[in-house]
Amino acid sequence: MASIVKLGKGKQPPRAIDFVGLDGKRKRIRLGIVTLEQARQAKLRVEKLVAAKKLNQTPDSETVTWLGGVSDRLHDRIARVDLCPPREPTSACPTLAGFLEKYIEQRCHELEPSSVERLENTRDRLQRYFGSELPLDQITPNMTKDWRASIIEEGLTEGTARTHCRNAKTIFNDAVERELISRNPFAKLKSAATARGDAYYVTPSEAVQVLEACPNLEWRVLFALCRYGGLRCPSETHAVTWRDVDWENRRLHVYGKKTGKHREMPVVPKLYRILSEAFEMAADGAEQIVTLSTNNLHRTLEKVLERAGVERWGDLFQALRASCETQLSETCPGHAIASWLGHSRKVSRKHYLMVSDEIFAMATSEKSAAESAAVGPRTDSHDVTNAEERKEERPALPVICEAMRGVASEAEGTRTPNHRIDSPVL
Repeated sequence: MASIVKLGKGKQPPRAIDFVGLDGKRKRIRLGIVTLEQARQAKLRVEKLVAAKKLNQTPDSETVTWLGGVSDRLHDRIARVDLCPPREPTSACPTLAGFLEKYIEQRCHELEPSSVERLENTRDRLQRYFGSELPLDQITPNMTKDWRASIIEEGLTEGTARTHCRNAKTIFNDAVERELISRNPFAKLKSAATARGDAYYVTPSEAVQVLEACPNLEWRVLFALCRYGGLRCPSETHAVTWRDVDWENRRLHVYGKKTGKHREMPVVPKLYRILSEAFEMAADGAEQIVTLSTNNLHRTLEKVLERAGVERWGDLFQALRASCETQLSETCPGHAIASWLGHSRKVSRKHYLMVSDEIFAMATSEKSAAESAAVGPRTDSHDVTNAEERKEERPALPVICEAMRGVASEAEGTRTPNHRIDSPVL
């Protein structure tokens, strides 16, 4: 029989289990500071192990489960008194530096250079704070919260801090999937992208001013693709080719490197006229629509804005994409716009849509109020959630087509490739 022994004084002293081994000698297994109930459970299991050892039998399943769940330290003490075989040594958890290097090396072939650069920035911050040789499994949620706080203390913006946290989550999720660690210590850090606070709506009149100030036709094409087509610059604007233009149906096929998906977007009349002019001027056999160097695009656009007499806005090309979506949202269904621009409606609401002066004017004009009273309330196209709301949205579409028919008629005198302008298709 085994017995529980106190190894000190106090309400909860260290305890041990004493028992007589197969060689007739008294032996002891130190348990450390445990409760009396825990010591009694350990005593019962030790007696089971001693009995199984005497009879050369396998211990019962409950005892085997208990033995498998004890700490490595206690298991080693039980093994040293010859009641169980020692545990097989487990492979050491990789260090932070080693895992980060492997992760980025494996992903650099599938990511854009800018995305790899952001991962490398996060890697540098993780290694500077935690140290290169710290094993992954020793990073705790408490440590990660302190790491995030240190980023803010350095003076970085909340948006930048969230980017680093988002990258860290992705990296450590991979470690969890590889079963190198049991949980992600970064999982509960705030990492959702924040909405831009410096959003700027480029009005139709400002867009015309900028187009007139562009140094050449190719810059007009680039600006039109961003402002009237909502393409990402330069990943999408510099990737589209003349073969991607469906002149008959007035559609442009776009591949989004950011999403890895193909999509179709309408070629609205203003963009159509500029693309038609560029197509007529393009050299035989030309493929890319935009061949401008991606270097200094922002600097050149700043000069164009200065020449046009338009005040410089925040994120130059992102604002053009957001302005395109905002203008389209005044007349087109939200699900269609999200499909055209290649992101979700949730992203549209959070990062792109703005309330323009035109929308205020429409809401406050007497004509608008009279039409609203006659037609009835119109559901916001970006909040349509069921079939009944979609039915209310449909009467607006004939108005869109009628408006586009009028705009298209302005281009009747323009020579177009392959066919005449004879339909109001977007």
